[in-house]
Amino acid sequence: MSEARFLGIDFSGAAAPWRPTCARPTVWIASIDGPRLVELLPVQRLPGLGDPFERLVDLLAEGRYRAAGIDAPFALPERHMPQEGHTRLLEDLAAMLPAADRPFPRGAALLDYARRRAPLASPKPARETERLHGATRSTLWNGARPGAPFAAACLTLLARARRPVWPWKDAQGMLVEAFPAAQLRAWGLPAANYASPEDRKTRASIVAHLEETRRLIVDPADRRQMLASADALDAVLAAFGARAAANRTLLHEKPPNWRIEGAIAVHA
Repeated sequence: MSEARFLGIDFSGAAAPWRPTCARPTVWIASIDGPRLVELLPVQRLPGLGDPFERLVDLLAEGRYRAAGIDAPFALPERHMPQEGHTRLLEDLAAMLPAADRPFPRGAALLDYARRRAPLASPKPARETERLHGATRSTLWNGARPGAPFAAACLTLLARARRPVWPWKDAQGMLVEAFPAAQLRAWGLPAANYASPEDRKTRASIVAHLEETRRLIVDPADRRQMLASADALDAVLAAFGARAAANRTLLHEKPPNWRIEGAIAVHA
């Protein structure tokens, strides 16, 4: 393991991005070692056996990195968390059967789980860390542009990878919740409207910041990939969340209830 290696993962809770063949990949993995972006690839190109989700589980389970940032929710709002804490939440997710079309439960299953603990206080309840960082995603919203499938997929990944999960544990090879939009806002960069083909100039300004201000060394092929795909770019940004948690360079202190709801890591 390299002390200077950090992973960033742009994630999805939908079924199609996890199929062995995906025409437009949206799940990307970035690897930064020291000052250099050494790898940027879609989950379908990960080496190993099994389906793409299984290969990502295997990659994380190896722990050959200082920390891995994942752009997805790591916990539920406090009133819906089990009394036994985050470890029990992961155990409960691991016990859920996956849906027929994806290797993790659907968002509806997570919503049912949460409702057994408490009624929803609003259609889109937010954790304190999400409010702090201006996140619009809700782990328990299962309507249009849902966050519940996203959370169900990520919690399943955490449960199966069996790595230390920050901020509950701070250790080598830990998994860290990242949020690229918050990272961009922290750096004074455009945090919206950079995903479509016509937003290439906006992506170019973000890539220029990574290279010129953050001193990230990027090969031409990876630069072209970040210019072509906001998902690939988000994976690189997620790695900076992992670096912030590991190196104690967080923009904000963890929220007061982090032991229950966790925290999003944003690099200062």
